[in-house]
Amino acid sequence: MAKNITGRPGLYVHIPYCDTKCAYCDFYSITRQDSRAAFIPALIREIHSYGREPYTRNTFDTIYFGGGTPSLLSVEELSRILEALRQTFPLAEDSEITLEANPGTIRPEKLKAFKELGVNRLSMGIQSFDDADLKALGRLHTARQALQSFAEARRAGFDNISLDLIFALPGQTLKRWRDNLKTLLELAPEHVSAYNLIYEPGTLFHRWREEGKLKAAPGTLEEKLYVTTMETLENAGYIMYEVSNYARGERYYSRHNSKYWDHTPYLGFGPSAHSYWPEERWSNIRSARGYNQKAHAGEPTVSFQEQLGTETRMFETVMLGLRTRRGVDLKRFAKHFKNDFGAIFRPQTEKLIREGFARIEDNHFRLTAKGLMICDEIIPHFHHD
Repeated sequence: MAKNITGRPGLYVHIPYCDTKCAYCDFYSITRQDSRAAFIPALIREIHSYGREPYTRNTFDTIYFGGGTPSLLSVEELSRILEALRQTFPLAEDSEITLEANPGTIRPEKLKAFKELGVNRLSMGIQSFDDADLKALGRLHTARQALQSFAEARRAGFDNISLDLIFALPGQTLKRWRDNLKTLLELAPEHVSAYNLIYEPGTLFHRWREEGKLKAAPGTLEEKLYVTTMETLENAGYIMYEVSNYARGERYYSRHNSKYWDHTPYLGFGPSAHSYWPEERWSNIRSARGYNQKAHAGEPTVSFQEQLGTETRMFETVMLGLRTRRGVDLKRFAKHFKNDFGAIFRPQTEKLIREGFARIEDNHFRLTAKGLMICDEIIPHFHHD
């Protein structure tokens, strides 16, 4: 087990507010702020409603503020939310507390105040260091503001910063992406999330592509961009520990996100937030107004709930495990499901190993670099119809 992966549950808080809605984003976010005054007390009510067994029996060791744009929160708002979480749940002293921040939304004084409140990890949505790319994505910040925000975060004392970048953008060339990676390495963040652009249904980018207004990057270029990312970052000393995530050493693995990939329990608060507790998953209503009304009325904010059967949990264990460099832990799989991974998935594993897409090593079944590149094509083969 990596040094930063603990097996303890985590807490996620969804802040839905944004200054603008990016054309590629399918996370729940809104630009109207008129529900915000009611949102913080509603959120605190929902947090307190979980102050019971079995949740309070556990020590939690991550808090992750996602969105939306959590860096739009005022210092007082963030303080109130953190206070509610600390009052409700036992928190480890060394908890990882992450806040997503967009360049241009967070000034030096605010950064310092957030640090004093206990935020010890920033995840910055840079997306690109190229102004043309940023404009195409609908981002409000410029490349210069991105560099400035990173420098300000360092000056505020943040020594654990993750930067998000997106590749395979319309019109993006290999040279432009290499320039992005060069700038990234000059900044030397502790963690990098590098995602290929996905045209999610319901987004403007998806609609524009369907209407012929946008042309997606060809698959061959997307593959080159992915390989370039992997090689450039690994040659610079970063560990690729999940298909899109890199860290400068195990201590900088995202402890919170690793819970999602490792089937570790977590509780989510706020509109559209998801939760997972052993053998059960649920999610909140995807509407700030509806969420506020339900929470203030003392009603459940959950809109979807399901019990996870053995086959679903088995497939998800494989799906999530294969996205990580570590792979599927065969001993843990056998202990958990009272079944042998190799016996259940022999045809799939033998074919992948034979073709050089996977290997078994240290009692883990994992994808090779060649396999990780096409993991989204490989994973469905492990689904039992």
